[in-house]
Amino acid sequence: MNLNILNRKRKVYSKSARIRRAFTLIELLVVMAIIGILAGLLFPALGRASSKSKQIKCASNMKQIGLGMLMYMDDFDGRLPRTGQETMNTNEMFIHKIHSYVGNSESIRLCPADPTRMERLRNRGASYILNDFISVPVIDPFGRVLAPLPKLSQLRQPSATMLLFEVADEYGPTISVDHAHSRTWLNSGWKGVIDDIRPDRHRVGSSNADRTEGYANYLFVDGHVESIHGKEIKRKFDAGINVAHPPELRGN
Repeated sequence: MNLNILNRKRKVYSKSARIRRAFTLIELLVVMAIIGILAGLLFPALGRASSKSKQIKCASNMKQIGLGMLMYMDDFDGRLPRTGQETMNTNEMFIHKIHSYVGNSESIRLCPADPTRMERLRNRGASYILNDFISVPVIDPFGRVLAPLPKLSQLRQPSATMLLFEVADEYGPTISVDHAHSRTWLNSGWKGVIDDIRPDRHRVGSSNADRTEGYANYLFVDGHVESIHGKEIKRKFDAGINVAHPPELRGN
């Protein structure tokens, strides 16, 4: 066979092999579409896993704070530490009064899902605030106590009485921000609730205006922690129920 003919055939075969090895535009588009679908499935799953991990760590923090509070109350006649409304001595506030009871752990006062946690850390604050119904006495303008606080050991429904909430982002990051204003919630409306606490602290994606598309952790007087959906808190609020109000005091 003529040598020139052989060389031409080799070139044709080589070109044909290169064409067969290359992807067509349609094949590339199909691959890109598959990658996009897989990414769309993977990223939300990763987001949910991250959110759940932070929620679990936050619940653990609250559980430890609850144990510290119970030990403190055992030593102080069933009374909680004083709040920033009663004293300007920051060392008297709850998150620091329980310090020695929780192994001097600083990390438990900060929720990993709290975007203001580093600012709260610098200001000696916490990601959690007390229920004022059981931590702040009612005092008149002359300083007289109108409604003394109950001893928590005297509450008949401790497993249904909230002790600690997750603080709202908008509520200042200083140490004196240590209690909710839940006595006013039914009068101030739902905005009063979400100005104090964050019912959707643990969520995937952006929050809605009502802060109900997610969960928050709640510490109860008996020491247990519950994760409750924001829609459930809002549903009770719309039915005229203030979840912070101890059940035995609201007549339920």
